Amino acid sequence: MKTKIINSALGQALLSVHRDWGLRILSTHNPEQAGTIANGIIADRLIAQICPKGGIFLDIGAQYGAVFSAARKRDPSLQVYAFEADGQKAEALKAAHPYAQIFGVAVGEQEGEATFYVNPVASGYNSLVPAKDRQEVRVRLAAVDDLLPDISPDVIKIDIEGAELGAFRGAEQTIARGKPTIMFECILPKENALGYSAGDIWDWFAAREYSISTPDRVAHDAPGLSKDTFCDAQLYPFRSHNYFAIAAARRREVRDRARSILKVESRT
Repeated sequence: MKTKIINSALGQALLSVHRDWGLRILSTHNPEQAGTIANGIIADRLIAQICPKGGIFLDIGAQYGAVFSAARKRDPSLQVYAFEADGQKAEALKAAHPYAQIFGVAVGEQEGEATFYVNPVASGYNSLVPAKDRQEVRVRLAAVDDLLPDISPDVIKIDIEGAELGAFRGAEQTIARGKPTIMFECILPKENALGYSAGDIWDWFAAREYSISTPDRVAHDAPGLSKDTFCDAQLYPFRSHNYFAIAAARRREVRDRARSILKVESRT
């Protein structure tokens, strides 16, 4: 039911109103978080439109499909591949979105099995990262390179609650082929239980000629975040929860598309 509601036109509109209202409330009552919420709104707008027409969109950690369905509504020619470790959610996505190829797997470095930690109160926090007071479920673990050996994506959205680096490592060839723009969540003030850190993520992208930007910088010429700045952004009050990793070879193209989406001009 939640999948149907979120992916309806009304559901998308309500999500937008909720985010905008949240910014107004925080600006008054908790201004420290206003920048994070503003970047979240910008990230939502960009990820829904940044994929080129007819392009390939990967959604890793699809949840109820809100992100890829918003992108597909704007461009019905998009090819969508989505990954969701929660089996029930994956089946619901298949029923609701027959145009998309849905994989009911957890994404990581290689094929195998893994323990998936389910939050009984807030399923959006389900993760491969070990945590107390969670239900433990065994799930299939797979690498994107193995599942999509011939795909060259244009855009990847990934939000898998701290397990992102493993997914990047398992998508090495896929990312090299397509040089996609990648929106990823990162809230890692310190190394997590999987041994992943914000610095490790920055190093992984830098070695592949990618820069990392906050959403509000994608449409501008400012250089990407330095390693120190990216790591500092993980400390409260956060700069953002979502970041864009952009290939050097596509930086100008992505910048110009972001300017068009956000209706902003060049600023020096």
